[in-house]
Amino acid sequence: MNFKLKLIATAMLFLCMSTFAQEARTITGQVVSDVDGVPIPGVNVVVAGTTTGTTTDFDGNYLIKAKQGDVLQFSFIGFVTQLIPIENQRTQNVILEEDTEALDEVVVIGYGTQKKSNLTGAISKVKNEDLDQIAVARVDDALVGQVSGVNIQATEGEAGSAPTIQIRGVGSISGSSSPTIVVDGLVVDNDFLANLDMNDVESFEVLKDAASAAIFGARGANGVIIISTKNGKEGKTRFTYNTFTGFKEAIQNDKIYFSVRDWAEREQAATGTLSDKTQYKLLLGVDQDWQDIIFNGGLIESHSFAARGGSQRTKFSSAFSYLHDEGVLLTDDFKKYSFKLRVDTKLGKKFRFGVNITPSYSNRRRFDGSTHDILRQPPWLPLYHNARTIQFVDRANYPDVQVGDYAVQRHFDNFDLFGNGGQVDISTTNNTNPGAKVLERDRNDYRFKIYGNVFAEYRLTKDLRFRTTFAGDYQHTKRDRWQGVKASRNGTAATQLDISNENRIHFVTDNVLTYDKEIGKHDINAIAGFSAETYYTTIESAQGIGYNSDLVQTLSAATVISDAFSEEFENRIMSFFGRVNYAYDDKYLASLSFRRDGNSAFGQNKKFGTFPAASLGWIVSRENFLKDSDLLSFLKFRVSYGATGNPNIDTNDNQIESYAYLSLVQGSSAVINNGIVSAFNPINIANPNLQWERSIEVNPAVDFGFLNNRITGSVDYYNRTSDNLLLNVPVSGTTGFSNALANRGKVENKGVEVELRTKNIVKPNFKWGTTIIASKNENTLLDFAEANGQVSNVDTKRAAEWINLVGNPISSYYGWVIEQDIPTEYIARPWERVGQTNREVIVRDLNGDGVIDDDDKTILGDPYPDLVWSVSNDFRLGDFDLSFLFQGSHGAEIRNIGDQYIFRHFGSSSVADAQALVDDGLIPNTGFVKEKIFTNSIIQNASYVSLRTVNFGYSLPNDVLDRFGLAKARFYLTGQNLLYFFAKDYTGLNPESINNTSPTTYGYQRVGSPINRTISLGLNLEF
Repeated sequence: MNFKLKLIATAMLFLCMSTFAQEARTITGQVVSDVDGVPIPGVNVVVAGTTTGTTTDFDGNYLIKAKQGDVLQFSFIGFVTQLIPIENQRTQNVILEEDTEALDEVVVIGYGTQKKSNLTGAISKVKNEDLDQIAVARVDDALVGQVSGVNIQATEGEAGSAPTIQIRGVGSISGSSSPTIVVDGLVVDNDFLANLDMNDVESFEVLKDAASAAIFGARGANGVIIISTKNGKEGKTRFTYNTFTGFKEAIQNDKIYFSVRDWAEREQAATGTLSDKTQYKLLLGVDQDWQDIIFNGGLIESHSFAARGGSQRTKFSSAFSYLHDEGVLLTDDFKKYSFKLRVDTKLGKKFRFGVNITPSYSNRRRFDGSTHDILRQPPWLPLYHNARTIQFVDRANYPDVQVGDYAVQRHFDNFDLFGNGGQVDISTTNNTNPGAKVLERDRNDYRFKIYGNVFAEYRLTKDLRFRTTFAGDYQHTKRDRWQGVKASRNGTAATQLDISNENRIHFVTDNVLTYDKEIGKHDINAIAGFSAETYYTTIESAQGIGYNSDLVQTLSAATVISDAFSEEFENRIMSFFGRVNYAYDDKYLASLSFRRDGNSAFGQNKKFGTFPAASLGWIVSRENFLKDSDLLSFLKFRVSYGATGNPNIDTNDNQIESYAYLSLVQGSSAVINNGIVSAFNPINIANPNLQWERSIEVNPAVDFGFLNNRITGSVDYYNRTSDNLLLNVPVSGTTGFSNALANRGKVENKGVEVELRTKNIVKPNFKWGTTIIASKNENTLLDFAEANGQVSNVDTKRAAEWINLVGNPISSYYGWVIEQDIPTEYIARPWERVGQTNREVIVRDLNGDGVIDDDDKTILGDPYPDLVWSVSNDFRLGDFDLSFLFQGSHGAEIRNIGDQYIFRHFGSSSVADAQALVDDGLIPNTGFVKEKIFTNSIIQNASYVSLRTVNFGYSLPNDVLDRFGLAKARFYLTGQNLLYFFAKDYTGLNPESINNTSPTTYGYQRVGSPINRTISLGLNLEF
């Protein structure tokens, strides 16, 4: 009996031990690098075969529950994955070995990927590590200062507005120089970026040289930006919530504000007395800066929630986001809602397919005014009448004006200043209040977009796979603009409603065959594909005129419905393409690509264009004589050659741009036998030889790394020549036209790009890294055919001139050079308007013939920067992190027509007495006096230096996270443009702001929209 009891007790003991052994216990440890022993944060630690996992913290520490017999898998990009079985240990430290293959970051190159070290073209990758913490409404705004050779300018100040993006300069004279945007394989327009959520962006790849962009053929001439969105990863579902809230304000310029008090002191000092007008302005008691009124600032907030995960077979990603940006301008407002669902799955070992769908909706209320028109208003004019200003109203002419009404300059005329019956007038216009022009208008853009794709991929053999993709996007844009009763001095007679609806459908099918093969030391990747695209657009618009009130804002309430209009147009593209990437022994690299594109917009004789490219690379550091170097970690020489195209035709006529090679007609009318009959008029001249603009580029470069890649970087030199430019060239008047669209002209862009990245300090608890980026570009017009020397202007009222002359940059400023300013005593009434300056100057007789004419005009500058740079620093100390980026641009100039408004060059008060100047011997004749807008007086230095971003964050430690069941929690404070320095002579609001005119009159500004300064608080959660 005792033996049986002992046997049972022993069995129970072993059972308990076995049960105990199977219980999960906490395993802790630290993961470090085998190279320098530095802890590695972010290592994935997973119990193999399960969804249980965690990541290492900043110090490389981890904590995970596992039981005996489990296997822990440690994996991290750039290191060899390790599998460690769990026995009795409770502590498991790990040393990860660097994997030279894995260190080669994968880069998206268009229809495929490639190891970064094997690239032979100029491609820059920007991972979204901190970009989603920058408080911006558009994803492209966050790229400022991130990539060499890419110049991003905040040309508009409205919330949700698109910046101007140029890669390696301007290569087209009549078309757009914006890069092609590709999102998850689909080419989209720039407006699409306003509807993307930065939190859902994985990375940006920027294809800068022709060899890299040639796989996109006719759309690669201006470079390509590829945006990849996030997908799920194998493991348990991860939820993320990212949010920020901030306040935005406009950066003002004190140079464009003169107070009534300061102006009076100047007048007193210059003349010893004050005019009646000035005394009256002081008596009014109003002295305001109109910048404070129209730049009212606003909040910006963003919320993004996502769920991502998956199994070995199926991965998914879903996200919803909301953004509200109140902007900094009066009435400015932008709201955006977006959703995304992406699913990729495998069926068996050979077949996989996926679906990606992203609908979005945005509502943008516009600032329906102009900054220059408002800021030129006198500081003594209030926005609304108050109890004081109402006392000065001219009751004889304005008996019904009340407190709270908009103040108008004419209200203050005919005032008896001294009580003697005399009348003083101070108005200079009969326009309505400038604030009313904005507040009494309501202009909106409503945009719904849906993007999606479906793909299927089948592996034919181990090395060969076929992928077919059907993708498309639909966009509906409704625009309305209401001009109310009080928006104009003409009242109800000027009321107006404009409505338009635009629908665009875009379909594309890509079919790509991919071959990947390693044969000994030979590594081959090849693709061959076919693509077909269709764009179909319809536009309808109408205008209602004459409303009795603001109560009913519909077309049916209008007295007259006019300008009813509709059109539809289509564009089709068909392409064949192929590429071979070859590497021998991971040292000798070559790439060849070819694309042939056909576009329905071009003539039957030139409908297809061919775009080949070739590039070579040599990784010298992998040669035997360098591979053991302690100093040199990586050295690669590369050179590329390629041809790309630009199909963008910019004529401001959708029909001509879609069917440019045809002779088109439009509906008209004629009078025959005293009766009106329907007729048609031709609108262009047919050109069956019309074809693509073409760019040919050569790009030698070197990539390097020193001291175990503690210092890495690259230097690129490029020379890109764009020819076959689409120009309107002069034709004989017998054709009925003054010009016709043809392929003429040639432009060159050449420059140098430098990227330098350093790991200054790498310690277990402290890291400091620096990135320096710089680019220099030179633009030259090489050929302008019959239009060489063409002089253009933007506005016939203010006909400042640009010239396009061979040997100089496109859109060079043209005009007379100032000899000297005109002394105040020769100005008619120099103190009449607060802040006014002389309208005219004395110009230089360049050829010395005693006559001022066109022969004395010269090139005054150009709008292109000589140098664009950025310097960023990233610090990490324990659970704290700090990063900041300075960015600058130097050498560009701007033609600021805004000076004519801000400094009140209008009217007779600022006009010089030219004859008196002649009589006193200051000038030979009156022809030497010219308006400033025709001279270099308003050519201003557009250089700037900005503290673009500052980001300070704190991440909760692991023990706190475990307590709340979180995987990550980070709080951060971000500032944008906290410091922004203009050039001394710049008198606008934003040296980056350029009006949308044309490539031949680029650089035109009327004061500009302001730069935004933003401070925001944010939170990143993962659980």
